[in-house]
Amino acid sequence: MDRGAVSRRTLLHGAALLALLPDAAAWAQAAQDTPLPRIDDLRPLLATVKRERRPLLLFFTTPGCPYCREVRRSYLRPRAEEGEAARGVLIREVEMTSDRELVDLNGQVISERALAARYCVTMVPHLEFVDGSGKPLVKPLIGINRAGFYEGLLQQAILESTRAQH
Repeated sequence: MDRGAVSRRTLLHGAALLALLPDAAAWAQAAQDTPLPRIDDLRPLLATVKRERRPLLLFFTTPGCPYCREVRRSYLRPRAEEGEAARGVLIREVEMTSDRELVDLNGQVISERALAARYCVTMVPHLEFVDGSGKPLVKPLIGINRAGFYEGLLQQAILESTRAQH
């Protein structure tokens, strides 16, 4: 067999293998769409909020919500990647239609749906800022501002809720 035939075969084989691999952009996209940390037990989480005097940001979402995806990707995930100490707020995602169970502040097992109902969540994305007792600190951010002011509104809500903790 001549060298040219081997090279062509190798190239074709390599191209076939590359076609089987997922697109790197698709992997990056999937990583951005992965939910932020969820709540398993509110008690230790709220104890941390109380001890560190930092607000808990409850990010209420629904599956497939493009606005939730935008808030997660553009505003919350970058903060989460900085680390909890750097961002000054703890962030947890709650799917408002989910029956996924968690333990509430009273030790009761409830669903994420029930937690959303406690905060009167009817529209998403819904960002609720709460203290170590689970009580709202500031007016929630509901929906997304398409005029380009969302980052400023989010920063203001974090600042005000942090001040309210002290």
